Amino acid sequence: MIKIERGEPPKGNKLDRRRKKELQKIRKAVSSGKSYRFEPLWSDPKVKKFLHKSQHGKCCYCERKRDERRESDVEHFRPKAKVEGARNHRGYWWLAYSWENLLIACKTCNQKYKKSEFPMRDGAESKRACGENSALDEEEPILLNPLEEDPEEFIDYDTENSRFMGKAVGKCERGRRTVNELTGINDTEVMNERVGKIRHYRMCALALGNGVNDELRTEAERCLREYISSCSPFSGFARFYFKKMGCL
Repeated sequence: MIKIERGEPPKGNKLDRRRKKELQKIRKAVSSGKSYRFEPLWSDPKVKKFLHKSQHGKCCYCERKRDERRESDVEHFRPKAKVEGARNHRGYWWLAYSWENLLIACKTCNQKYKKSEFPMRDGAESKRACGENSALDEEEPILLNPLEEDPEEFIDYDTENSRFMGKAVGKCERGRRTVNELTGINDTEVMNERVGKIRHYRMCALALGNGVNDELRTEAERCLREYISSCSPFSGFARFYFKKMGCL
């Protein structure tokens, strides 16, 4: 999991053209206590393409590469319709069409783990935003936000214990619950894919530290740049590994 840097969203898409109109409908329904239906404007091809490209084709949580059409979900960081465990909360409906609340996630992270979960830290439930005029910056959510925070400051990885090789390890409560409960970062399938990179990382680190000839060292440096690039899968894990090996 790494911080996501974005450019300007695309113009002329359904999300921008119809957002105000749809929010007016939902606002009216909420104020009268009626049910409502979200129009999935976030599924517009231009919207999904922008999100997918800005994340280099990776899940915002586990960093696996995902196919834009078949394997990726548009994820609402703050759940739009309901919040699991938050009684009487109707979800962050006013953020349903907000760019700042939209990400691309794999189906494992989004549908198996995240779902409608969005817990607050112990004792902070009273700070949860409940409407358009609430202050989001006063909330104290557990889930790390890759658009606003650097997850690498909260997460390490096990590279020594053969049984848990490559397992993400939270450095604090938020990190621990993000990797173990709220996302699929430590899902068995995801871990197996991440661990599969270690052999390549190890070979690269050995080449960089063994005084090999210039040609091999140049190739190893190229591989290192590729592995730690935000464009590569599991780059957060790669950066941790190479820092621990003294290569960064």
